[in-house]
Amino acid sequence: MRVFGDRLVSTTDQATLEEMVMDNISRLFKLTREDVFESERLLYGDFMDGNIEETRPYKLMPDMNALVAKIEEYLEDYNSATKSPMRLVMFLDACDHVCRICRVLRQPLGNALLLGVGGSGRQSLSRLATSISSFAIYQIDVIKGYSMRDWRENLKTCLLTAGTKCKQTTFLFVDTQIINEQMTEDLNNVLNAGDVPALYKVEDQEEIMTIGRKLCQAKSMNITKMNMTQQYI
Repeated sequence: MRVFGDRLVSTTDQATLEEMVMDNISRLFKLTREDVFESERLLYGDFMDGNIEETRPYKLMPDMNALVAKIEEYLEDYNSATKSPMRLVMFLDACDHVCRICRVLRQPLGNALLLGVGGSGRQSLSRLATSISSFAIYQIDVIKGYSMRDWRENLKTCLLTAGTKCKQTTFLFVDTQIINEQMTEDLNNVLNAGDVPALYKVEDQEEIMTIGRKLCQAKSMNITKMNMTQQYI
């Protein structure tokens, strides 16, 4: 359901997949749906116990009422710490989406394209999931006169913060902010290589080499420019 089900956008396709899965469970394992699904949905997460441990256990969340209550608790925490509170109603489908986004964020190089009509909560749920995951969030502000030079500076700031401060960061980018197709090309480079060609100036390299040298020393690697750069990325 996670590997295939989350990739299906049609409820008809999702129902077909579940029917196929249940058919095999019944035929091969002689089990019923109730034996496998402890609740209405099969949801996993690492946030039900709060931020007690640095490495939070990723486990099944069978109690939907407890899940909704926990996410509402995180929402209250978020709203109390921001100047722009989100007045969201956390119904079960919304909580389902939050669980998915959290799961994407916790994966190495995790990235997601969220589809939906305007006002469906893509930004709000991304912000909430970022807060639940204890990540920082970075978003550009496209104002009048915003140029590609501004974009490159913003992107560089985000990458340097994540790379030199070692802070897990969600870069939230909205389709209405695309003023030039080169912006999506730059993001494609980040997703594929973790970097954008010719992004950094000479003065930026010193900061990159400093953190790269520390990481190379910690891993007993040769201190070369290539190794230091790669450790930063």
